[in-house]
Amino acid sequence: MPGFRSLFATVPAVLACIGLGLASAASAQAWRDAPAYDKRHAANVLDRSVFFLPLFGSVYRAKFEVMIKEVPGLRGIVIHNHGCGGQWGWETHVSQFFYREGFAVVAPEFVSREGNKTGCPGGTAEEALRRGGERFREGIYTARNPARLSARGDEIEIVIGWLKEHSTLPIILSGHSEGCRTVYAWNRAEERVKGGVCHKQSLNASYEHLWKWDTKLPMWSSNEDEDPWAQGTRANPAVGFERKFLDRPENLTSYRFAGNSHDPLIRPDEVASLRTWLRKHFPADPARAAPAMVYEDKLPLVQERLRKSR
Repeated sequence: MPGFRSLFATVPAVLACIGLGLASAASAQAWRDAPAYDKRHAANVLDRSVFFLPLFGSVYRAKFEVMIKEVPGLRGIVIHNHGCGGQWGWETHVSQFFYREGFAVVAPEFVSREGNKTGCPGGTAEEALRRGGERFREGIYTARNPARLSARGDEIEIVIGWLKEHSTLPIILSGHSEGCRTVYAWNRAEERVKGGVCHKQSLNASYEHLWKWDTKLPMWSSNEDEDPWAQGTRANPAVGFERKFLDRPENLTSYRFAGNSHDPLIRPDEVASLRTWLRKHFPADPARAAPAMVYEDKLPLVQERLRKSR
């Protein structure tokens, strides 16, 4: 979903029902390719990414590559995937949560790769929801197209390969809306990926074919019952992932709220739930703690990296 501040502050219920009707009536979709999904277009994903570090917040790539080895107490790395509208303020909001909890963050923007389109174009929430339904019916630039999520997986794979050059920390795949679907469609054997975080997205019948997540890995998810972007209504709340974890229920932590917001990490209990999950599965390592860092002492390292990048 795009970064409009509050969906139901502006979107009439009738538009929500239109979006829900499209989703509930559709069946599983076959692979539909597009030139934008060619794997070669994933190569510049790091040029389309934003980077965050504890203490510093948003940083440029060279500084990230150097300081990820120097920041004390890092708990892991999060690759956060945006929703259908591309990067907006919510990606910063989510990334700020993670870096304040002690995680480095890489947030790629998928939609700006060569020839690509968003899954929900529009200048307002109403238009985005309506045109997202159109893209859903067309079946190409939509999250229900497995080719789209596979292309996003190609980019995640490149980011992971780059991270391995600079760190041995565990990796969490995180995503909001379409980005959540990107996470639960991940099925690539990668030992560094240790968990998944899915913000405000469901798994109804129209998206069942996308699920490939390894349930041996822990997952945290959030949903609001009447979120139209997650195909939720009062009569038929957004569908969670519980059925996928029947054999390993201990590996799913699901936050539910009787609301209609699609915005990630806005409820105090929601934030607390994710924080608790992170502490359980990615606890801080006292051995990695260090005295307060003097950034000026690290400047020669950053300057040397910048010289090499010329």
